[in-house]
Formats: sequence, C-alpha cells, structure tokens
Amino acid sequence: MKTSAPCSVSLVSCVVVILTFCSLGNCPTAARAQENDERNPPVAKLVKISDDDLRVFLNSEFFAEYRSDWKGTPIIWPICGPNKCLVTRAWPMIDEINVDGEKDAVMQTIYKNAVISERNGVKDHPHHRSFWFNHGAVDNGDFWGGTPCKIHQTKLVSAEETGSVVKIVVENGWFHDKHGRDICRDVRDIAFGICPSLPNARFIDFDIQIFALEDNVVFGDTKEGSFGIRVPSPTAVTSKKISPEWGGSIFDDQGNRDGDTWGKKTNWVNYIGPVEKFLEGDELEKEYQKGAKAGDFPLDKMGVAVLNGPNSLNAVPWRHVRDYGLFASNPFGWRDFEPQTLGANGTQKLNKGEKMTFSFRVIIHDGNLTAEQLDQAYREYRSGK
Repeated sequence: MKTSAPCSVSLVSCVVVILTFCSLGNCPTAARAQENDERNPPVAKLVKISDDDLRVFLNSEFFAEYRSDWKGTPIIWPICGPNKCLVTRAWPMIDEINVDGEKDAVMQTIYKNAVISERNGVKDHPHHRSFWFNHGAVDNGDFWGGTPCKIHQTKLVSAEETGSVVKIVVENGWFHDKHGRDICRDVRDIAFGICPSLPNARFIDFDIQIFALEDNVVFGDTKEGSFGIRVPSPTAVTSKKISPEWGGSIFDDQGNRDGDTWGKKTNWVNYIGPVEKFLEGDELEKEYQKGAKAGDFPLDKMGVAVLNGPNSLNAVPWRHVRDYGLFASNPFGWRDFEPQTLGANGTQKLNKGEKMTFSFRVIIHDGNLTAEQLDQAYREYRSGK
C-alpha cells in the first residue's frame, strides 16, 4: 500500500475530489484549527464493525464508514466534515436504519442528524448512494442504476492506521446477472485523513484498478457513471425551489458555472452551498422530535471539488455534475457529453487479465476555497507534493 503523506499521496493514477465544511456563523475557529495544527499531528483511528465494514475516526471524531455492500455496490456513508456536518446525502440509506434502536451513541447522533437533513430533501435517484464507483453499461449490464448486476466484496485485503491516515484495500467481484458470473474484479485502495496543505480539510483518496476476468468485457459509452457523490439536499443548486435559504453553486477551472459545468472536461470542479448544521444533545432531540420545515433549520456551509491526476484512463474525465446534486466524474461517456464530435466513442474493451485504473481524492473544506487555491492544490497534487 501507499505510505506517502496525506494530500500528497502518490497514486498509480489520480483524480482528486475535494469536500469542505465550516460554520456560516458561529465557527469555533481555534478548535477547527487543530485539524491542521503541525504542533498537534492528527491521529486517525480505524474501528472494524464487521468482517467487511469499517469506521474511521480523526482526532477522536467520526469521519466516515466504509460499507462493503449497500444493495449491490460498496459505498462510503456516513461521511462527516470537520464541523461534523454530513457531507453526502443520507437518503436512501437512512430509511433502512433503525435510528432509535441504534446502541452506539455516536452513530445514533449521526443518524438523527441524517434524518433531519433529508426530512425536506428530494427523494430521487435511489441509486445515488453517497459515495460510490460503478458503471451503467458493462457488457450491456447496468451496475449504475441498481439492477440485478452487483459489485460484491470478495476480500478485505488490509486495513491499517499509519498515524494521520487510515488505509484499506478491498477486492470486489462484478457480478453480471445475465451471464450469471463475475466478469471483472476490482481492487480498491482507499485512504482517509486530514490534508495539511489546506485549512480544516479532510480527504478520502480512492484508487481503483478493474481487471477483466474474461475476454471482450466492454465498458460502454454512457453518461451513467462512474465515480459518484451525491451532495446533501440543501446544497444542490435547484434546492432554492424548496427553500430560499437552500441552494448552492458549482464552478470549475474553465470558468463554467452551475449547469454549464455538465459534460465538460476540466482539471477540477467545485460544488459549494449550505448544509444543515450538525446538532447534539438537547438541541438535536428537540429538532429530531418536532421535524423542522426546510428553511427553519440552522445552516453551515460546504463545498466539494474534484481534481484530476495524470495517469487515469482519460485522465481528464467528463463531469456528470448536475444542479440537482449528483457530482460524478465519467471517463467513458464521450458520445453523451460531446455528441458534436464526429465518430465520438468512449467505449473501452478489456480482454482477460487487462486492467483500467482510476483514482479520486475527496477533501472536505469550509466552502470558501477560491479558484486560485484550487489551481494551486491541483498543481501540488500533480507534482506529487
């Protein structure tokens, strides 16, 4: 496994995704500064909750949970930022959780916040499950849309703490329902930590290699893929229609904004906006029981940026980023994203033993990063710093 420093991880191929969080009003600056204090190096801890599922804590605070299977695909959920706020949409997962029956007090608090965060949210696209990787056309099988095709964990290769970073490696099979067998396997190398080069920024590095188990495995040209994140409902650009206090914005390194970022190849793209404040204690119980309406709930601010490394297949992927909250990077969908290109075809074929490699980094910040800061972060990442 890789052992380089957080936010300087040298991957076989890299794409970077940045998520950032902070309070809009009463931000405890001194406390948050500890996330990035060289005098107090961050400590990452790993807790195994089953044979296949794991939780990550940073400086004793919950960060993320790796779930080996959520109805046919591995996901990471919940994910919390430095201000504890949930950084991805909790639905549909939260509907399957027995919140009041949860015995772990930390997780019950998180789940109650998840209930509140999506109580007024839009319940669309149930296959958008927080943080995931799959694809919508593999040998004409749909791994993206929640059909019987599924990705299942075959082995937890390793899980370790390395001071400020938790690293896990897992292997998965891609089961094609029409073929009745696994046609691919993947190896996912995932690192969780705090990024020292940006203030109050957490990251998730996601490196995946996909190997064909037989000849002529075809990853088709479709917009429905591949690395996906679904931002919380209040953050989505179109959520302004639900409440005037809701609704974020999107911008990329080419100056495109909001809906114009869709289908573009860019070095990075940033999704920012409000997110419901993380509550605890009596304040949480009050809101959990009464069910506040959208716009009545206290807000923080968040942002998500995606930066690309040099060696992934189609190193600068198309952005399948939607104003309703989907935030995906897709290296295959040439005909969908650039239909004006004569002969466009993003299809990729693998024969037995051949592989494709992709990587992503997810970082959580306060939503205030400028284009200049993101450009610098992109240059540093590309140079291996």
